[in-house]
Amino acid sequence: MKQTEEIIQIFSDESFPQVVLLDGSWGSGKTYFIKNELIDKLHNHFKQKVHFFSLYGVSSIDDFRDKIISLSITDSEKTPTLLTNAAKIFEGITTNVGEKGLGAVLGGAAGALKYKLYEKLDNCILILDDLERVNNDKVIKNILGECLNLAESKNIKLLLIANEEKLHCKDDIEKVFADKYNFSFSHEEVVDILKSEYEFLDDRLSRELLLCITSVDSKNIRVLKRAITKFNRLKKEIEKIEGVDIDQALTLLLNNIIQLCCAKYEFGFSTKQIFEAGETRLLRKITKDKDESFKDELQKLDKIFGDGLYVKPKKLVDFCCDGIYSFKNIVEELDLPLKKDLFDQMKSIWAQNKLSDADFEKGVKELEEYISKHCGKDISEWFNICDVYLYMIDKKIINSIVHTPVSILEVCKNVDFNVFSISDDRDYDYSSGNMYDQKIIEIANKKRQKLVENIKVNTDIELSERFKNSWSEVAPYIYDKYMHKPMYNEFNVDTLREAFMSWSTFEVFEFTRFNKKRYSFDNIEDFFIPEMDSLKGISEMIENLCIDLGYGRKVASLNALREELLAVYERLKN
Repeated sequence: MKQTEEIIQIFSDESFPQVVLLDGSWGSGKTYFIKNELIDKLHNHFKQKVHFFSLYGVSSIDDFRDKIISLSITDSEKTPTLLTNAAKIFEGITTNVGEKGLGAVLGGAAGALKYKLYEKLDNCILILDDLERVNNDKVIKNILGECLNLAESKNIKLLLIANEEKLHCKDDIEKVFADKYNFSFSHEEVVDILKSEYEFLDDRLSRELLLCITSVDSKNIRVLKRAITKFNRLKKEIEKIEGVDIDQALTLLLNNIIQLCCAKYEFGFSTKQIFEAGETRLLRKITKDKDESFKDELQKLDKIFGDGLYVKPKKLVDFCCDGIYSFKNIVEELDLPLKKDLFDQMKSIWAQNKLSDADFEKGVKELEEYISKHCGKDISEWFNICDVYLYMIDKKIINSIVHTPVSILEVCKNVDFNVFSISDDRDYDYSSGNMYDQKIIEIANKKRQKLVENIKVNTDIELSERFKNSWSEVAPYIYDKYMHKPMYNEFNVDTLREAFMSWSTFEVFEFTRFNKKRYSFDNIEDFFIPEMDSLKGISEMIENLCIDLGYGRKVASLNALREELLAVYERLKN
């Protein structure tokens, strides 16, 4: 590794005391590098013993010296003789170090013997880790001074490992260290390290991992290990599921987990900040929000998440950021891509690039045929296909002889929206988050809205006729669509009167029961305020109808219905 060669070159310069600071951020792989690479290379090159220990927990200069004495005794070929001499100093202490332990010897060693042991340390390399974790600046200064003394008075090279940003004694650092080495791995080296530790990271996943960490600009091995461990847990679950496009699913999942873990654990963003940035990303992209108060924070998160315009799945954020595993239906909750037929694959530029040339050419023809035969097609799907086709022309993926960008836009402008269907009646908004061309987005939104309005009118007319004929015929539809949605503001009072006249006694009875259930909770104002004025008019109509009918079981049910609607009216009014 080039890092090893550069450190050896620094130590080879004997014109200054050989005390070197290896500076690197938390998680950068400093300790991994020392243990797995540097120690052996330094020993082989300089033919000196290499001693490595952590300074974590060292609370005084005496603690520091005792650690060095421990190394001296442990590695010395004269250990038995030294320990025998040490034992003679203490009355009643056995010379059997195996029983009493090295700590007992050091703990009671006389100052003279400790000094002798300390002085014997020579002709070696000391590597001291975690300097910034010594929690007392005075102790750090004393350690630095002792290291400089060892380097000046003996044939000892010292490499101190720290995150310099966390150290406060800057003046002492400048005085002590002849050289500083800013340590870091390249993204490629980080991937090689992770690949060596996680067998499931095959060549394909390793390439994806390299793309991910390069995009996020992360080399923090500790954070990435955490992310990969989480990824592996979900990977095992996904690979059990039939019908999922495993390669694409794992690629997307790896990217999402790397982004979330780096945002949380490396860059220090809270779960709340991650959610808020995701929820506002699309709006900020459209409005080009310049609010300086949180501009830098959001820009950093936007850089981490790249072109993603929407917040990550909540359960994935909870899992990555807070360790909460609450997945029940992982396919839906992570919106995993499913295996697709040729036409579905042509909707995705990702999937297109996995096709053979022959299949791709066949897929292009399927898109062209779909665009031309639009009658009865779902309007959202049709405009998406037009958008994909226009993208393919603009990006020179295809050299179309059927359409040009201009002709595609003309087809979109001139198509009659009434020839389409709507397979999903939820609110739908075409946007730059899921489509390419802004002009197609504008056309699609307008035409879909017109189609929705037209369908609603036709549906209302059809529903009114069916409602007048029979409650049992429309009851399933009403229960599904209007149990918690305003209804009476859309119904004509005359339609209701005709229905009550034509329905059987049992249907009127059941309709009354439906209404009592419909309003049987506290916060009805959150759902039914639009009905308030209509309820009063319907109640008056029912009162007049009951007068006309005189008496009977139907009259009893209608009176009960009227009382219920009036009670609801009063609740809504107040």
